[in-house]
Amino acid sequence: MKFLKVLINSLISGIFFGFLIALLVLDLNINLTFSLSYFIQLALFIAMFYGLLITFFSILIFFFIQYFSSKKINIAIISPAFLIISFTILTLLFLVIFRENYHLFFSFFIPETINLLKTQFTTLIFLSVLGIFVSIGYFKYKRKFLFALLYFFLFAAAMTYAVIQRANFPLPKTLDKIANLETKKIDKKATIIGMEGLSLDFIIPLTSEKKLPNFSWLMEEGSWGKLKSITPNEPLILNSSFNTGKLPAKHRKLSWKEYTILDLKQRIQVTPRYIFFRQLTRTGLLKSSDITPPSFSKSIWDIFDAKKTPSLRMDGPYRKLHIKTTGEAESKFNHFFKDLRFETHDIFNLAKKAFCLDVQYETEAMLLKEQKQPRLFYFLLPGLNIAETYFYKYAFPELFGEVNQEDINKFRSVIERYYQYYDEIIGRYLATKKGDELIIIFSPFGTEALPLWKRYLEWILGNPEVSAYHENAPDGVVFFIGKDITKGKYIEDMKLIDIAPTLLHYLGLPVGKNIDGIVNSSIFTEEFKNEPILYISSYEEHEIKLPK
Repeated sequence: MKFLKVLINSLISGIFFGFLIALLVLDLNINLTFSLSYFIQLALFIAMFYGLLITFFSILIFFFIQYFSSKKINIAIISPAFLIISFTILTLLFLVIFRENYHLFFSFFIPETINLLKTQFTTLIFLSVLGIFVSIGYFKYKRKFLFALLYFFLFAAAMTYAVIQRANFPLPKTLDKIANLETKKIDKKATIIGMEGLSLDFIIPLTSEKKLPNFSWLMEEGSWGKLKSITPNEPLILNSSFNTGKLPAKHRKLSWKEYTILDLKQRIQVTPRYIFFRQLTRTGLLKSSDITPPSFSKSIWDIFDAKKTPSLRMDGPYRKLHIKTTGEAESKFNHFFKDLRFETHDIFNLAKKAFCLDVQYETEAMLLKEQKQPRLFYFLLPGLNIAETYFYKYAFPELFGEVNQEDINKFRSVIERYYQYYDEIIGRYLATKKGDELIIIFSPFGTEALPLWKRYLEWILGNPEVSAYHENAPDGVVFFIGKDITKGKYIEDMKLIDIAPTLLHYLGLPVGKNIDGIVNSSIFTEEFKNEPILYISSYEEHEIKLPK
């Protein structure tokens, strides 16, 4: 009978935790309109997994305490003492999860939303502190009923108030056109080459050893430096921020996927981190599907389209390309990895596929550029990031403890050679650069060693070879070179979202005041700095007209 009572109280605690996690899910999905019925259904779904886990541990802890207690612990079918203590502990646990997710997804929130989240967080802290003091009073004084009544009354009020904060989240607004914007013809050209995973940790030592001549040229003849990224460090979010100069809170492109829970109509795009939420897809009850997220902000590409100025952008579809090992790719691979061309290790096969993907994508990009002759041209290569993910430990074995020496000798130079391949690509574009052309080479993020706890986690998930990641948004790099760019300039504190407004200014276009990034004038020559920066309220409020 006691076990049944403990089970009932533990189940109630598990359901409560399900409601807390459901609140977090809705907090992160800023594009989702709040619905009380969906919130309840979502909470009950989550309780099926996390709630049952909490139930199991609650039962385990209760009987563990009773085993080592000198007194017999009595418990009611609905025990106020059990629930007050468990609710307090679970709220404190949730606050830790909430805080970590808040920091990771901070770029999702505008100031108004941040204030609502802070109120929500403060409310739950109050609930935790209340639970501690009520628990002390409950066991110390005789009028237990009054303490329990006070707690559950304030508990209901606090939880309701916390949920109301989410219901008040502002939704994206469609701005009305208030004016026409006639801008001059774009005469300049810009070529942007994205190379995921570039890091000064590799570039500086390799250039000092004279192994990257074209990177060296960029550093001597252009402006360069670290590029601050954002979290979550995911492709769609980074590309959208790069293309608009805005943080996710404004462009609101959050995911290429959406998740359906059972047969519920509303869908989520963002899942909480640190609690293995995405692993629920393995149950089949949480289903993911590909989507094309709606656009709430104009990008530099929309501006070019409105001006009927040719542009070419290749920054996403490569992820769906069928990888073909063409003769060209095979030849280039054998050139850079001649002594490893017969290597059959699984991770080296991944590096080879990444290399072939880059060759295929860069070749297609170059052919399209020659055909369309765009004023603005951009392509993004993913291969280096893939190679670094698996070969980082061979480049820096001292960070990983015991690494097989034979493997170190064999694979230590894989990343270095990949940088040399990228150096060759840069050389081709520098060689064909036009006089009025600006070339930008950048990486939206760098890479860093996987911490020990995450290595164990990857091992559990079946990825023991993973040794590097970019989840915490390590600094990427950026290089600018052109006739209006200062030579040998090291750029301080440039952000990913600064590239778009800086590019707009260079091309003679106005910059929207609602853009989060800023124009980094420090990269320009003194003569170009005399050009005034033109501003408009936003591109969303202006209808772009062609010059007469």
